[in-house]
Amino acid sequence: INFDLQNRINEIVEAHHQQLMSNDINNVAALVMEVKTGNVLTYVGNTTSPGKAENGTDVDVIPAPRSTGSILKPFLYAAMLNDGEILPNTLVPDVPTQISGYAPENYNKTYDGAIPAKRALARSLNVPAVWMLQSYGAEKFNYVLKKLGMTTLKKPASHYGLSIILGGAEGCLWDIAGIYGSMARTLNNYNLNNNQYSKSDFHPPIYIAEENDVKINNKNKGAYYGSSYLSAASIWSTFEAMVEVSRPEEEMEWQQFASSSKIAWKTGTSFGYRDGWAVGVNPQFVVAVWVGNADGEGRPGLTGIQTAAPIMFDIFKILKPSEWFGTPINDMQKITVCKYSGYKASPICELIDTVWVPKSGVNFKLCPFHQIINLDKSENYRVTSECESVSNMVQKSWFILPPVQEAYFKLKNPYYKSLPPFRDDCKTENSAVKSMEIVYPQNLSKIYIPYELEGTQGKTIFKVVHRNADAVIFWHVDDKYIGKTSGFHQMGFTPEIGQHKLTLVDQNGETLTRRFQILGKAKK
Repeated sequence: INFDLQNRINEIVEAHHQQLMSNDINNVAALVMEVKTGNVLTYVGNTTSPGKAENGTDVDVIPAPRSTGSILKPFLYAAMLNDGEILPNTLVPDVPTQISGYAPENYNKTYDGAIPAKRALARSLNVPAVWMLQSYGAEKFNYVLKKLGMTTLKKPASHYGLSIILGGAEGCLWDIAGIYGSMARTLNNYNLNNNQYSKSDFHPPIYIAEENDVKINNKNKGAYYGSSYLSAASIWSTFEAMVEVSRPEEEMEWQQFASSSKIAWKTGTSFGYRDGWAVGVNPQFVVAVWVGNADGEGRPGLTGIQTAAPIMFDIFKILKPSEWFGTPINDMQKITVCKYSGYKASPICELIDTVWVPKSGVNFKLCPFHQIINLDKSENYRVTSECESVSNMVQKSWFILPPVQEAYFKLKNPYYKSLPPFRDDCKTENSAVKSMEIVYPQNLSKIYIPYELEGTQGKTIFKVVHRNADAVIFWHVDDKYIGKTSGFHQMGFTPEIGQHKLTLVDQNGETLTRRFQILGKAKK
């Protein structure tokens, strides 16, 4: 422990504590760790409230398991980069989502349709994070977290499910700070040690100097290897995304916290506003802060960005400024990516960028969103060989998102061009590009409809989007016509308990069919 630094940070914490108590937020914990050694320089286990034992100030919060909020999102992003399962600008879905009954929402309850992965991380969007975790696998992520140094995951991955990425599991400030420090140490040492890794770079923070050799596993000290838990390039790319952290959805001018040196930082807020987290890292230091009530009481405004981040940045201001991490070029490779989708460029992508990515991403997927479409000579309508001769067709590459993603994406991206409609004399039911998609419920296999308080059975609401704003959709359940919609495609109905079939037909004859099962107890 650095005595002078400890005293100065005690003063910073106490100054914020006095302000926080006006909102009945009574506890703060802060940890400052040196990246090179992992040594803890400052340890504030809790605040002081003389004569107020009910405030829980006797609890050492630093090793206490608390809901992590969004603080684990960078670990998922880094793991996916490390395994070649994503590139920094790969588009990730950001649409209303329901997966096996789990329905995550973004903080501001709005959607972008699709968003580059690194921007989703910088903005801490919940829905893209859940989509990424579903793609990566909750069980695999659980395993990675344990390998990185998270000791609080005592139950199987199935217990946490997809919610683990949004705070559905407990973590402690000690482990979290240790993992961010280990990532920074790995990146620093890779650049220093001829592009090699040491297995001793990942270890917990060190509090007692004499335990140093035990903590870092002395038998691996000085031994270098070709790989680590996370590659240098995946760590560097993650930190670069974290530098761009912003919170427009929380209507906070986060720039007021800007410090004199570059910092990769992340905040987290647990469900019910019970825990506020902020962790920042540069090549020299990790600063980790937790704010809340030791007894778990939630408070309005108890968010990471509003309570923990100001403390974290005030601490960084008194630390020695640091140069930024060196770019691990030898662990990266230049590839061409589609400018629109962030996937590897396919031969039909119109605009491409040449970017540096982790070597693990070299074999990532080709852009799935560009397709060749057939237009008539006017290029105003799509056509098929059944209504137009091939010699009169104009072929064009077109950037096409799935209908639900498109509906939200085009509202925020003016460059997005919707597909031209089919010419009136062309049949569309066999088109490879579908015009309709169900927004809710997405998984139609099993739907539970409860009875209302007055004893009547509730309704299930189906919502559909269509690429054509003027489209008319005809709705059928079990081949029985139940109505039509235009413009806004939403229909509520009360099917009986059991198996059913939903059929949607638009005015051009395109058909969408889904089978589903209604669950519930029969009315007595």
